[in-house]
Amino acid sequence: MIKTEEDYLKDLVGFASVSGDISESKKCAQYCANFFEDKGLLTHILEYEGYPSIIATTKNTKQPKILLYCHLDIVPGKPELFIMKKTDGKLKGRGVFDMKFACASYMKIIDRLGSEVKNYDFGVMLVFDEEIGGHNGTEALLNNGFGCKACILPDSGQDWNIECNAKGAWFLRVSKAGKNAHASVPFEGINAAELLLPVVSKILELRDSYKYEDLSLNLTKNFSGAAMNQIPDYAEVIFDIRYRDESILKQIRRQIGQICTENDAKLETVEIGKCMNVDKDNEYVKKFIPIAEKVLGRKIKHADSAGSTDGRYFGSKGIPCIVIQPRGGNRHGDDEWIETGGMEKLTEMILQFIKQYAKIS
Repeated sequence: MIKTEEDYLKDLVGFASVSGDISESKKCAQYCANFFEDKGLLTHILEYEGYPSIIATTKNTKQPKILLYCHLDIVPGKPELFIMKKTDGKLKGRGVFDMKFACASYMKIIDRLGSEVKNYDFGVMLVFDEEIGGHNGTEALLNNGFGCKACILPDSGQDWNIECNAKGAWFLRVSKAGKNAHASVPFEGINAAELLLPVVSKILELRDSYKYEDLSLNLTKNFSGAAMNQIPDYAEVIFDIRYRDESILKQIRRQIGQICTENDAKLETVEIGKCMNVDKDNEYVKKFIPIAEKVLGRKIKHADSAGSTDGRYFGSKGIPCIVIQPRGGNRHGDDEWIETGGMEKLTEMILQFIKQYAKIS
């Protein structure tokens, strides 16, 4: 049976490859590795701190001309989300849009090239830790000598826009210490949770002084206490901040630092990721656009993103990323979806790009 992009995506959605679930991630990785090996690609499953990654290339090289990137780790979801459904012109399920569709497209590209695949210089990179920072996937692989002339990275650029700029990410922890006591005698303790509340409020007020295009600031996790009838001696919150450029990051760090100092709260950086910027005049970006426009039958626009991707690691190595994706929505939500027919268009774009610019002479 000849499989379609939808067939491959259905298989991939069936793996609950949640970030940090090493066992399920390895099952998904093996499924993909088996496919690439069967198609004649030189395939390696590599591990960094237990996290699997896959590199599959048409040549024996760590530096293929074109690299097709996809992260296959996902955020948690209800069990029923791991069964893909098709309804109202949409494919729904956990990871259909973020971003297992890309791997399904790559598989179909290799199917279509068939025995001719060895005539082209390209590779596939699959990672399983993008949602939690990418340090044991893309960053580790690039630091160990893997790379390319240009990377196809369909993790943003929604509705067929070419993404040129993406925000950086700063994840921070703010905490306060107190003293335990029985909740019936609160005066014998110091309530860390209550001490932290005004600090959180002051930090959240800062977002009103920024345009969303420049910065987003959200409280995403909070924790305090070990028992419901005990005054907590420790409380912490996690903020997710996305920033447009380094000057904005410098400003918000100074403001939050001042609030924490004035309120005797501890401030720690959990994770920080740089902004991604792609040169619109890069030769590979300029070569890809007319191919995409021909497939779509319309002009491609340039766009900025409010989120961040592993593209920042490629950018730090001077590797241009072509960031574009089909229509979809509600990533990380229960109603995550991608348009039917979108993968097929992406397949055609990338296939023509490979045939024109990765042929081995």
